[in-house]
Amino acid sequence: MAVLKRAGLDGRAAFRCLLFLVGAAGLTGEAYSSIADPGPADFWIYFTFQSNLILAICFGALAWSGLRGGRAPSPVVKGAATLYALITGLVFNLLLANPASPFYTVQKESHYQWDSVLLHVLAPLMALADWLLFGPRGQLRGRHALYWLGYPLGYLGFALIRGAMVGGDTRYPYPFLDLTQHSGLMVTVNCVCLAVFFYLLGLGLAAADRLVGRREERRAGEPDEARAVLEPVSADPG
Repeated sequence: MAVLKRAGLDGRAAFRCLLFLVGAAGLTGEAYSSIADPGPADFWIYFTFQSNLILAICFGALAWSGLRGGRAPSPVVKGAATLYALITGLVFNLLLANPASPFYTVQKESHYQWDSVLLHVLAPLMALADWLLFGPRGQLRGRHALYWLGYPLGYLGFALIRGAMVGGDTRYPYPFLDLTQHSGLMVTVNCVCLAVFFYLLGLGLAAADRLVGRREERRAGEPDEARAVLEPVSADPG
């Protein structure tokens, strides 16, 4: 911490700078791999790339604000970026890279290449850690979980419309959206289940924010309460 202070950094700003660098490195590696491989450079169509781009921009702005001052992204924007990163991590690790999942995707290489680890594991965990450690505190409500659903639902629509218009191996970016492998009813059920899960996850973020905020308020109030109890005793002339 002393080194950070001498460099003009506090722990929060340093952590957010690191998260920005993790996201930027992962995005660069993902884009380079896609461009270098034969075929179309379609890295941009994946929720992973888009959500981590949002995360990197948000936390880059938060880090800059902490270092240089200025306006930072609002708690609602930070909550959205954090939620999308968590969605990326959970969907990838539970559905796509999990051999027990019906949507497991077989790949030539490991699911956990270095850029994949940065985007699917490290960045979501760091975003969650920042949320729990640094807030926001008590500024979010359950309705924000509905607002945050706008982008994931829009992405589902984009992926399905694009899939109806193009061909190729990445016609549908994710197997649970693949209308060539599943019926329209099955894909609809998948989308509804995912939307409900994303909403509940957003509610969980807002609830965690309020819970941690209340605990910190109670801790901050304890010294004042102790002083209030001791003051009459110290004022007693006897």
